[in-house]
Amino acid sequence: MTENLTGIEYTSYPKIDIIKDGASLESIDTSVSRLNQPLADMLEYIGLPTEDVLVSTEERKKVIYSLQSTLDILPIEEKEKAYYLSKFAVAVTVGLFDGALNFLWNETVTAIRKMAYKFDLQYFFTIAGELSSKYKKLSTYEDFEVVSEHDLLEICRRIGLLNDINHKRLEHVNYLRNHASSAHPNQNEITGIEMLGLLENCLKYAIIAKPDHSVIQIQTLLTNIRIHKIPTEDYEIITEDMKKQPQERLDDFIISIHGLFCDERQEQSVKDNIEGLAKGIWQATSKDVKYAIGAKFGLYRKNGETLKKEATQRFLEIVDGVQYKDDDSLAAELIEKLQYLRSAHYEFNNFYNESVHAKSIADSLPVNGIPDSVRKLFVKTIVVCYVGNGNGRREGVDEGAIPYYEEFIRNFSIKEIKEFLKLFEDKEFIGDFHKDIPDNRLRKLIGEFKKETSDVHLNSALDYMLKYPKNRMDKIGIDTGYKDILKNI
Repeated sequence: MTENLTGIEYTSYPKIDIIKDGASLESIDTSVSRLNQPLADMLEYIGLPTEDVLVSTEERKKVIYSLQSTLDILPIEEKEKAYYLSKFAVAVTVGLFDGALNFLWNETVTAIRKMAYKFDLQYFFTIAGELSSKYKKLSTYEDFEVVSEHDLLEICRRIGLLNDINHKRLEHVNYLRNHASSAHPNQNEITGIEMLGLLENCLKYAIIAKPDHSVIQIQTLLTNIRIHKIPTEDYEIITEDMKKQPQERLDDFIISIHGLFCDERQEQSVKDNIEGLAKGIWQATSKDVKYAIGAKFGLYRKNGETLKKEATQRFLEIVDGVQYKDDDSLAAELIEKLQYLRSAHYEFNNFYNESVHAKSIADSLPVNGIPDSVRKLFVKTIVVCYVGNGNGRREGVDEGAIPYYEEFIRNFSIKEIKEFLKLFEDKEFIGDFHKDIPDNRLRKLIGEFKKETSDVHLNSALDYMLKYPKNRMDKIGIDTGYKDILKNI
């Protein structure tokens, strides 16, 4: 008998071989297999269940055999201080894949936060504030703790720190961490090959990832706006070059410089730079973002933020965008409530928490229809929440919120249906459409839209969607045939 650190005695077993460089596969097999019985006996001794606790030895070996080659992408100096990988390897060896995934994901989140911090913390939190009002007052590295992991990935995708494909890869790791790891109760399993893929994706696309050139260009421009006086003759060159950026990144940039322009702490030189650049960039900004900036006027007026209200008026005058100004604070309130609903949807227990926000939105809807400045966010949020994420017995939808969603959707006008058709290029919108349950619910929704319109072009688009291959609706936004139909809408 042997006594452990807690004083509990248990039966001793032969010493397990240490796996050394050049060890045979046979010795690895023996070492891994001989871990099982002592662990099972210990659990049984203290009265805990042993069934379905540890991953099979065969799955563990798949990871162990390939672990060294997978880690070759990590620089030696990084590997030497990678304690999370030591914990990952130990957890894999004893058969706790869920724990291993937790160690890996925690380090991945830390790496992504550091990448965002080094890029431009103020810019990050500006975009975060556009996603949810609860992020508006954040400003320090410690505030990253407040930002959900889904939103962390989404903000980094919008900034360009993660491209669309790598964002999807990491979002998949986040999904498995939530639904197949020790972070939450579950009965889902991860195979050895799958675990290796998750490890490689986290290492390559987060832990040792570097921003690409186009993102560094925005970082440099933001720094220059804040620090240097930009020569007048450079304004046009800069704005024309900025127009080559993806639309989403361009939209986020105009939101960011509007925020700087309204910040009373900024020097006049910063505002002068923005005045020189804003009009050229505004010309390439999407209409939805123009309305969103215009809606801030009413919000600032309602909250008594006179300086920000006057700065927004001045900004809109500079860019010839006064027609987008919204004097009614109701639009801004509705945007804020939709942001809270969106945040609730992407958190783990979404099907318990959405209904309170859905009711609040119902109480704020204008009787004369959805304001232009709110329409895209309204359609996107309600459809995403109604379609659900396909997780759990509730189909990933808050049953208490469904009556509200159905009422909102029944009141969709032709304008809302058109907005719905255009949303399939939005990466966050289509995030769950490749799954069975969301695909079924989405097709049901499209069928309801068909009953509401006799417009030939709208029905052509809706028919095209209904005939689209199952679980492929997340790809329809880049489909040439679908794009051709949208040209007529």
